[in-house]
Amino acid sequence: MTDDEFLSFYKALYEDTRIDKSFNLLVDLRQAQSYVRSAAALNEFAGFIRRQFEGTTGRPKVAVVAPDDVSFGLARMYEVFSDDVPWEFVVFRAADAALAWLGLSENLLNDLDQDAQPEGSSDSD
Repeated sequence: MTDDEFLSFYKALYEDTRIDKSFNLLVDLRQAQSYVRSAAALNEFAGFIRRQFEGTTGRPKVAVVAPDDVSFGLARMYEVFSDDVPWEFVVFRAADAALAWLGLSENLLNDLDQDAQPEGSSDSD
């Protein structure tokens, strides 16, 4: 995923008037294969999110699951850029810890893992 694709995805999500911006968000990077994210893109995204939350009173939670060093470091860099955004943004190495922090059932891990499998594969493959 390029910087432009990253920015386009989240801009479309947060600009969608059907979406309540106060939702909690789980970003699961366990299967991510693209780690290229420039500081400029992360900073631009932080500014975009900051503008999206202007005048809001809610503090949604954003949990990022980033088990490897590169994705963890990039997520932590974004955490610094978005320090003044009115949300709680926490980066986790383990999905179960992120789900617990969001108040979600660990049973969702099975659903997430199944959704991440390529078509035609199974746990026994």
